[in-house]
Amino acid sequence: MPSEEKEDDADIDDGLRTGLPVLQLRTEGGADIVSKDDYLAAELEISGENQLDNFGPVSCSVRGRGNTTWTWPKKPYLIKLDSKASIFGFPAHKRWVLLANFMDRTLMRNLVSMKVASMTSLAWTPSCRSVELMLNDKHMGTYLLIEQVRVDNDRVDISENGFMLELDFHYDNPIQWKDHGIPFSVKYPDSDEIKPAQVQEIKDYIAAVSNIIYGADFKDPDRGYAKFLDMDSFIDYWIVFEVMGNHELGNPGSVYMYKDVGTKLFAGPCWDFDWGVLSYNTSPHAKGGLVNRYAIWYARLFEDPAFRNKVKARFQELLPQLSTIPDYIEECRTMLRKSAALNFALWNPAEDSSQNGGHIINGDENMSFDAAVSLLKQIYNERLDVILSNL
Repeated sequence: MPSEEKEDDADIDDGLRTGLPVLQLRTEGGADIVSKDDYLAAELEISGENQLDNFGPVSCSVRGRGNTTWTWPKKPYLIKLDSKASIFGFPAHKRWVLLANFMDRTLMRNLVSMKVASMTSLAWTPSCRSVELMLNDKHMGTYLLIEQVRVDNDRVDISENGFMLELDFHYDNPIQWKDHGIPFSVKYPDSDEIKPAQVQEIKDYIAAVSNIIYGADFKDPDRGYAKFLDMDSFIDYWIVFEVMGNHELGNPGSVYMYKDVGTKLFAGPCWDFDWGVLSYNTSPHAKGGLVNRYAIWYARLFEDPAFRNKVKARFQELLPQLSTIPDYIEECRTMLRKSAALNFALWNPAEDSSQNGGHIINGDENMSFDAAVSLLKQIYNERLDVILSNL
């Protein structure tokens, strides 16, 4: 049951009561968050606005995060609680992320993408919820509180001898290499804990997988790629990216894989779906074709008729669920409308053009919130038809 409204909620301006939870983050001494490396001591408290349980106050640390997104005026943040805790009923953990979604006029690309991913067989998809962020008593707009991608029993559930990899074109990780031109990096174990023998082990494994994928016998059901890749996860991962028109599977950026002791390599989890998602501006070919047909290893996998048939069958199996997403988009529109008005009075997403040669990225940055949401829903519906006709 929702908690009774706290007296502390009285310091929330009535103008901020948009229906979203209000997350209060106060740094020690009101210090500005200026670093992606150095944490600041802080306190976190959340008002559930009589719809969700209140949370805190609790002690935590906070720093900046992101690559391109950190350079924009509306900043994303990483929060590390002093002790594990559940927020909004999500599994207890110390680490949480506040995504700014600065460039997203709809404020829901990540919300919708995580909803789509949760409909698949992927082992874990980050839970998330939109909030109003108050930073040192200043309203910062609409943010997405989301579980950070971490190895944990309730997140990426692998043993201490397993590996989590990120494929990232930024190529700025402590442990990284390229295999057949694809950038791999080790996200788990941490760079200060992993042993040289472990680094060599995962490099050798990726090399073995790649050699099979690009080898003459890659289609062989016993000796080929199916011996090394968990096909259910790789197919569902591709479907999420394709449905959302996210071309970063082929870029690649924020693309994850993981492997435990004695298991195959799994695809996932999904993360960071705001750049060019459900956008013909970024992916004009999405109007009539597939976006990720030639992404990383998938370019080779699609040469196998058996793989293509499995993808088509799985997409048709998921289609009834995927067809409910337009209704979810309308739910998000209603949930976010008041918050969006406040958010875009603070921030202009068209400033993302500074990171894209003077051109806006998603193509809806100069639209109204409602027009952008309607376009998002239109493109989503079109994606389902286009994928079905191209598989």
